[in-house]
Amino acid sequence: MRVGEVMRRELVTVGPELPLHELQDLLLRQRVSGVPVVEGGNVVGVVSRSDVVRQLEVERSQLETIAAFYLEPFDVETESESQRRELPEAVGARLEKLRVRDAMVRDVLSVAPDASLAAAARLMVERRVHRLLVVEGGRLAGLVSALDLVALVASGRLVERGGDA
Repeated sequence: MRVGEVMRRELVTVGPELPLHELQDLLLRQRVSGVPVVEGGNVVGVVSRSDVVRQLEVERSQLETIAAFYLEPFDVETESESQRRELPEAVGARLEKLRVRDAMVRDVLSVAPDASLAAAARLMVERRVHRLLVVEGGRLAGLVSALDLVALVASGRLVERGGDA
């Protein structure tokens, strides 16, 4: 069985400038865990919920460092209480500015539609990813996910045939 036989052709894609909070809403509405990032008709990355969580963790870590500095005892003559209250507002403003481009993975893994499902599954395992883009003639043709492969096995459509599935 080949990737092109099972790939999803109807894809949700996003642009790199989409705010992360809108991406999270989109992923929930579409009931997907990740999507290709497309700009000017070209795939420029892939972004998933785990990428968003990872980016938010980086931001949180950086902000904790900044907050630790601001929460140290301060010199009344050089720093005011109002300056301390500005930190949460600055944090909120920074998080609002995060875009898909800040969290997406730029090293996109892809396969051709004629690749075997076994080869696609091996690549997912080796690179520890949950989805592969399917590219044909340099254009995005579809997507195959680990969940798609599990669904094939569960449905009995994917059977072992002495080697290459």
